[in-house]
Amino acid sequence: MGKGLWVSGLTVGLLWVGTGALAGATESGDRLDRRHGMALWAESLPLEPLQPASEPLEPLAPPGPPSTAESAPGATVALTLADFVSLVLAGNRDLQNVGLGRIVQRQALTAAEQTFDPRFTPIFEVGASRQWTGSEVAGEGATGDGVFGSPLTSRESRAVLQANVTTRQGTRIEVEADPLTPDRLLNVEIQQPLLRDFGTAINEAPVEQARLEERRNQLALEATVIDLITTATTRYTDLISAQAQVDIQAQSLGRRQRQLEILQALVAAGREAPINLLDTERAVADAERSLVEAQNALAQANNALLNLIGTDQAIRFMVNSAAVEALFQEATAQAAQYEVETLIAQAFRLRRDYQRAQLERQQMTLDLRLAENDLRWQVNAVAEGSVGDIPQTRLGLVATRTFEEPQFETNRLRSAIRLQQQDNSLRQQEDELRNDVTTRLADVRSTQFQVEAAERATLSARRQLEAAQEQYRLGRDTVGLSSLITQEEQLVEAETNALDARIAFLNRIALLEQTVGLTLERWVAQGIQLPLAN
Repeated sequence: MGKGLWVSGLTVGLLWVGTGALAGATESGDRLDRRHGMALWAESLPLEPLQPASEPLEPLAPPGPPSTAESAPGATVALTLADFVSLVLAGNRDLQNVGLGRIVQRQALTAAEQTFDPRFTPIFEVGASRQWTGSEVAGEGATGDGVFGSPLTSRESRAVLQANVTTRQGTRIEVEADPLTPDRLLNVEIQQPLLRDFGTAINEAPVEQARLEERRNQLALEATVIDLITTATTRYTDLISAQAQVDIQAQSLGRRQRQLEILQALVAAGREAPINLLDTERAVADAERSLVEAQNALAQANNALLNLIGTDQAIRFMVNSAAVEALFQEATAQAAQYEVETLIAQAFRLRRDYQRAQLERQQMTLDLRLAENDLRWQVNAVAEGSVGDIPQTRLGLVATRTFEEPQFETNRLRSAIRLQQQDNSLRQQEDELRNDVTTRLADVRSTQFQVEAAERATLSARRQLEAAQEQYRLGRDTVGLSSLITQEEQLVEAETNALDARIAFLNRIALLEQTVGLTLERWVAQGIQLPLAN
């Protein structure tokens, strides 16, 4: 049997081929081998025996230049998905840029919430003026030496403190104190809107819009984190796939090299014609090429992880078989609990883009309210009083309106139409949400079935290769070297399909969680610190 991780029961397990960086086989694999009564042949053309987990696979290096994976320097680090997600959330620069943008967004909210705070403006002014009096301009009867009369110079100084505040009812109060102006030491002006700009519903609308925008910005940050975690998950499974593919190709190369060695011995003994070496040598060359390609793909997958973290350190990540199996078993347990109606209800509650669309509708409702407010008459009650050498008091009612001004009606109509369009978009989004959740769950069920089918196909291909090897060892004429090469290629294909099915299942689970909006809840439950305080 080949090195691999065996899971009891064909319904949820996977014939996980190879160990290498994924570590060795488990005891459950030995039990499964004995249960099926598969003898391990030490004679000609055996499959590789199982190794203990403490002995990593040393793949046979093909001749020729080293691959990218072999020549890459740096330490090897065992990596779990939780560790990787934490590293990504801490080091990803795109996420850091989003966090920096939140500083400006929070400041915008702070400024909006200070709308009703009083404003104080000190004004200090010192100046001088000069004017001429007495004479006429020359040429018009003037008799003096100069063109103008005697100059009169005066100095001016002001020290004013202005204060103004707008209440939530729309009342505007302005106070001005000028202790250096005796006839106007203190002036107070009050304006109370009676139609346009009257009431808390109108005056608090801009503040409420800013709060809604802040909530939308927070949801946008959460959506960014969800997308980043989902991307991290798929990058991690890409590493698992590339790592396992190296093991598959290394084992395939080892089997074909042993076939070639045996055939070379038979040719040297005169039992086989030299021409029979050609097919086996070609098969070995193909296996060497496939191994180099797999090693390069592993290096690229490792580089993708480093880029996502945001580091240029020479680190080679590896995932051990226990972490892979735990990840798969967790995903299988989650899939067994999913019900489509429950997931749809959770999606309406958790989907960040749907929540942002609802908040945007509330903002549009406020826009329409403000546009309708602009169509009203501007009617203000005005009161003004001053204290000084000459006290003054003034009361009045001021009404203004601009006729034949189409812009206000245009704004109202635009706001009303945008609100209707947003309602249509929300209904469309609700339909798409139901369809997306249903489709994602069907994908999970489908890939889970593909995993089970691929496991059975892998087990069958392995048994067929073992049987062909045994018949060839016994000298049966029904099995030749070409048949062994074909069986070997079928086993590699079956192992690759099983690997692809398992990786696809893990990715489909991650996409389903992203579609429903469960990603953050899941990782918070696992104790991952999410950068949502920004």
